[in-house]
Amino acid sequence: MIYVNWYHHNMPKIFGVLSFIINPLFIYLVVTKSRSQMGKYRYLLIGFAVFDMVYSTAELLTPIAVLNSGYGFVTFITEGPFFENLEYGLHGVSSRCCFVSMSYAILIIHFVYRYLILFYPHHVDKMFHSIGIIVMTLFFIAHGAFWTWICEECLAPNEEIRDIIRPSFLEVHHVNSDKISLLTGQYRNASDYVVYKSWIGITSLTVFSMYCMTVYFVLGYKIMKKMNENCNMTNISVNLNRQLFKALVAQTCIPMFASFLPTIIAWYAPIFLINLTWWNNYVCNIALSAFPLIDPIVVIYFIPNYKNTLLIWCKLKKPKVMTNTTSVISAPTTF
Repeated sequence: MIYVNWYHHNMPKIFGVLSFIINPLFIYLVVTKSRSQMGKYRYLLIGFAVFDMVYSTAELLTPIAVLNSGYGFVTFITEGPFFENLEYGLHGVSSRCCFVSMSYAILIIHFVYRYLILFYPHHVDKMFHSIGIIVMTLFFIAHGAFWTWICEECLAPNEEIRDIIRPSFLEVHHVNSDKISLLTGQYRNASDYVVYKSWIGITSLTVFSMYCMTVYFVLGYKIMKKMNENCNMTNISVNLNRQLFKALVAQTCIPMFASFLPTIIAWYAPIFLINLTWWNNYVCNIALSAFPLIDPIVVIYFIPNYKNTLLIWCKLKKPKVMTNTTSVISAPTTF
């Protein structure tokens, strides 16, 4: 095990445990407290929650840290079942990193669903037919596979890279980096082969991330514009669509600030000899581990049925009471 600091060692574990509490609770709320107008979108919300728990599992099995080494950076496993096996460890750290791109894929699927609801509602059900489910699954897997492939083909270390980073590891962590599973990018002070491979890998991941952000902004703009123009929907449907869109925008901001921006900073700071090891281990890695916990909380906050149900359970709000001649019915809330 490589001990970095208390926050890096313990906060991801705390977030992981809380994720396994909040996400099942969120699934329960989606199943029991969703209005009928939400339709099959509830299945996408459940899928996101399941993904969040798998993400937390990956965080616990393959905790990673980052070290700057001059004109390069190193992402390495600090503990876990893959720590002592270089081959499995390389696959482990690459697979752990690919969860960033898979979270992007799920958000794109959500944006596409919201887009179809407003522009092509007669095509929405096709997303949940066999062919639609297969396409979404392949799209999701392709995102993760591409990220993993780039990491292992372009950022996997060779003997030259291990020679370069060995002094930094000995100085900071007092361990021999030859026995550590890691990914690395080296922008200068290395052979042309290493430098070109690093640039190709980081540029590919950057372009891939930018494509995802572009899809969010383009579809988000179209969805927002359509909602402002659409006069053919009932008030309930309009309110529900606005609530879900707000939740989706907030869900998008989480990976943007917890994944996209931190990784971009971590990738490119070494080009200017800026050592951000503290940033990567105190902020970046902890923010990444918090994503599966924050995501369901955001949705609960923006959907009144979910939020009010929790407030009632916590005795922070009284249930609304509807009375007729035969019975008294307690309802958590209405849209």
